[in-house]
Amino acid sequence: MNDEIRQKILDVHNELRSLTARGLAKDKLGGTAPQAAAMYKLQYKCDLEKFAVAHASKCVYGHTAQSSRQGVGENIFAISLPSAERPWAGEMAVKSWFEELEKYGVGQENLFTDELVNRNNTMIGHYTQVSR
Repeated sequence: MNDEIRQKILDVHNELRSLTARGLAKDKLGGTAPQAAAMYKLQYKCDLEKFAVAHASKCVYGHTAQSSRQGVGENIFAISLPSAERPWAGEMAVKSWFEELEKYGVGQENLFTDELVNRNNTMIGHYTQVSR
């Protein structure tokens, strides 16, 4: 990681979160996601990066135990283009997580329910991690 990659990932997160905050994020189940009541800009946390890099270095494609994350959400992403530019790969990761809203939707209630989580082939949890 370097500052260019960190800034790209942070900027993309905040740009997409801003769409949700302003009620402009397209929702497959109709219209747009409701405006956020209080969504703040993210700040980059190097301690979280350190945790993520340690997990990624194990080469296990799966989430860490929730108990080891101390109340922090987690998204994972893999790319099979060895020559991919890292800032671009970081941008693609964040965009792919956010696109779950437009691809699968959450509906105007904007509630993360068991029914929503258990829909077949319609993951939405990554979007919720970007937008919460």
